[in-house]
Amino acid sequence: MAKTQKTEEERLDKAAKKAMKDSVTEGKRTTNDLAELSKFFCGEQAVLNRSDIHFADYNPREIDDEHLKTLKRGIKKYGLVGGIVVNKQTGNTLVSGHQRLTVMDELQKYDPATHENDYSIRCDLIDVDEKTEKELVIFLNNPNAQGKWDWGRLRDLVNPDNYKDVGFTDADLSMIGVDFAMPTVGDPDTAAAITQMILPDIVQPIAPVAAAPQVPAGESPAEYEAKKQHMKDVKAQVQEQAMQRAADNAAYIMLSFDNFTNMQDFLAWLDLPADTQIIKGEELATMFQDMDEGGDEGDYENE
Repeated sequence: MAKTQKTEEERLDKAAKKAMKDSVTEGKRTTNDLAELSKFFCGEQAVLNRSDIHFADYNPREIDDEHLKTLKRGIKKYGLVGGIVVNKQTGNTLVSGHQRLTVMDELQKYDPATHENDYSIRCDLIDVDEKTEKELVIFLNNPNAQGKWDWGRLRDLVNPDNYKDVGFTDADLSMIGVDFAMPTVGDPDTAAAITQMILPDIVQPIAPVAAAPQVPAGESPAEYEAKKQHMKDVKAQVQEQAMQRAADNAAYIMLSFDNFTNMQDFLAWLDLPADTQIIKGEELATMFQDMDEGGDEGDYENE
């Protein structure tokens, strides 16, 4: 395996040298003319065996199966684009790239327990203490340190051939105002209805289009009906998601007491901090259930 890794490093080194040699511009400018590398670049490029890298067990980021499938689809099409960051000072702890490496393990059929089907991976190797490492795990994934969509430009970039490859669903398209996946033939008010339902304060309703022929030229009746059905399915999906979000937003109740002392006694009875203002209903139910099963309900008195 060491020989394989060395061979891979030699290949990458030759490729890098060739790229540097070939990197000339129209004016015959070469890498010899490049300015000094910025001091803000840290770490170094390295090739490590997958078995030498371990996940940060404290990583606060998670991903569900559906989004993992989307990531896997993108990696299969575009390859592993973007840096995998590893900290050598803490034994090659993964700092950035947990979800991508999870997908790579699946694609390579790698077994973390036995290291079967081990493979090498190119990464950015940094050398920082554990405190800095944990800060970077947060910073490199923090939405507050990232940009946001320019919806107009995004609509111009997305097209029928690539929207799933770049990670969007049919429901996403309606939210950013792209309607090629939802033809309005035979139901011109659908796009406007969805827009009004999802983004009433952000996007102005889409004006209904003029009545179209029953079956557009160049389109078979079967294709026409398929598009109509697709449009209805997407509308139903968006409506269902909107209703679920509305229901989830209303999933709370308010608990009131006659006076402050009664509230304090109640919190003390449950062994909760005196300044508790919000508690998950599921957590409260578990506490009551534990009391019931343990037979030790204690005394709760109020004034």
